[in-house]
Amino acid sequence: MLGRRTFFGALPACVYFDRSRMQNESAPTWWMLIVESAMDPIIAVDEAQRIVLFNPAAERAFRWSREAVIGQPLDRLIPERFRHVHRQHIERFGATGTTSRRMGALSALSALRANGEEFPIEASISQHVDSGAKFFTVILRDITERVRAEALLARSEAQLRGIVDSAMDAIITVDESQHIVMFNAAAEQMFGWPQSEAIGVPLATFIPQRFREAHSEHVRRFGETGVSSRRMGALRE
Repeated sequence: MLGRRTFFGALPACVYFDRSRMQNESAPTWWMLIVESAMDPIIAVDEAQRIVLFNPAAERAFRWSREAVIGQPLDRLIPERFRHVHRQHIERFGATGTTSRRMGALSALSALRANGEEFPIEASISQHVDSGAKFFTVILRDITERVRAEALLARSEAQLRGIVDSAMDAIITVDESQHIVMFNAAAEQMFGWPQSEAIGVPLATFIPQRFREAHSEHVRRFGETGVSSRRMGALRE
């Protein structure tokens, strides 16, 4: 019969050991090997929020050696302006009795490297009681590259919007159902529709009634060709 399991962590990874095997010397080695080899930083703190576990991935992310942080307050890894709120967050979580949950679900989280550099993270927290003592385990991920990529994409999209909005020609983009998703300033001037009202409207609204069916079919067939672009109405007088 399996003994009670104690969980160390939550998404994106879960580490546990079987308490019935704790008398076996290989049991601590077994779960510690998982923690030590994890690609994501794993940090455990006691009820006083002092660090009791700091795996190699955490050493790489925070640039602190394990020896330097074991026994130190978790605050050392958090930007000063967030420390009070973060401490309260863990205390409240401990009072809920909830096993695990994601941290910072409604806002971005920041951590602090040994050199004072802040970096963005996503994290989950879990709690467990062992021999009457409560522990909290945080599994986190450095999302610096993702945030940087998102910022570059946002800048690129902003630049594209600037180009589109400053174009002298009308530019209209529709989705697969041929409803308008982009309507630039030149299109506003040409059709006399404000962008706010044109977005979401069927493209057929801007096509004379007698041409609507043929135009819709033309767009549909073009979508099936896989061709990137071509002139419309090339054979029409």
